[in-house]
Amino acid sequence: MTLLSAWKGTLIVFIMMFSLFTGGVFAQDQTPGRVRIASFVGPRQVAPDTAFSLSLDVEYEVREATTIRAVIFEGLLNLGTPLWQSDNASVAGGGDKVWTVNFTAPAVEGTIQFSAYAYYFDNGAWKSYNDTVLGPGYGQIAIKVSRYAVLEVDLGVAGLAVALGNSSNTTTQAGGLNASLLVGTPYQLSVPSEQEYQNSTRIVFSGWQDGNNQTLRTVSLTEDTQLVGYYRSQYLLRVTSYQSGYSYQKWYDAGSKATVQDVSFVPTSWPLALFGGKYVFSDWSGDVNSSSSEISFAMNSPKTIHANFSIDYGLSILIFPLIVALGIIGEIVLLVLRRKRAQTILEPSTGTFTCPNCGEAVEKEWVHCIHCGRSLSFSEDTDARL
Repeated sequence: MTLLSAWKGTLIVFIMMFSLFTGGVFAQDQTPGRVRIASFVGPRQVAPDTAFSLSLDVEYEVREATTIRAVIFEGLLNLGTPLWQSDNASVAGGGDKVWTVNFTAPAVEGTIQFSAYAYYFDNGAWKSYNDTVLGPGYGQIAIKVSRYAVLEVDLGVAGLAVALGNSSNTTTQAGGLNASLLVGTPYQLSVPSEQEYQNSTRIVFSGWQDGNNQTLRTVSLTEDTQLVGYYRSQYLLRVTSYQSGYSYQKWYDAGSKATVQDVSFVPTSWPLALFGGKYVFSDWSGDVNSSSSEISFAMNSPKTIHANFSIDYGLSILIFPLIVALGIIGEIVLLVLRRKRAQTILEPSTGTFTCPNCGEAVEKEWVHCIHCGRSLSFSEDTDARL
């Protein structure tokens, strides 16, 4: 065997292997190419006696001009008379033919099934593919016929009040709610924006799985539907202080970081504030203990922290004792002046006396001054009434 003969044999084998494994449009002899059902879709549920549509997409890839058509049968086999048949379409190259077919649902509730076929005309006969290389040339769907569909609301929280239409409901222990609703009828669905519990914990609505973030939404079912909603937990932080105006509270998402910062001082009330008196921050106590002015911590539970302050008296620590001393001295001076004024003046030439209160003349035998009513007493030392 010459080298040329061996090369020719290898080439023949290569061509045979290429023809066997290409799997493309021309993988099978005597066929026009690929003709298959790319999609066959419709509603999952319809109400009895209502109109609905089916969409049929036939994909083709042929080597020469070919005639194709689509057919829809009732049931899962292409037996009997077709419910619908397209017009013949001449195609070439590659592309899609899409048909939208309208039907009316039966009056009786149940399930209806449809089969769709994509045919190509070859050698005087209509044919379709059953393989997955050039086909498949068929598709099947089933549609539920019922006036009612089931709405399943899954919130993941037990005991939540949910309003649906004109009815009030409560989620089960598993956090869900099921309801049968008329197909095609709009209903108002309302869930709580938040739910607060007695242990300083609450849940806040985050949104729905389908991207809707409203607590009030309208639902109109075309089939059995599940709506999933999410809530996030929050914990309450209480910051307390004996200083008025410094206490507050705030909600934080569970696991988030809270940061609290003190104020350097709080003014005191009058009169200490007049002399620079103030309350100065000293430390934090409670669920978090620290002497730092700013603290950060994880909100993994409800927390209460107390801001503690000490008093800085300022100049009042010097001024107050001085004021007290001046007050005492003033009181002593006043007493002395009053005692001097209270002394009775004796007039020896006449032997008369004057009232120490009003200054009018009084008699020695009088017990009270007849002018002002002051009580008079006799002093043996001065022989006068005081």
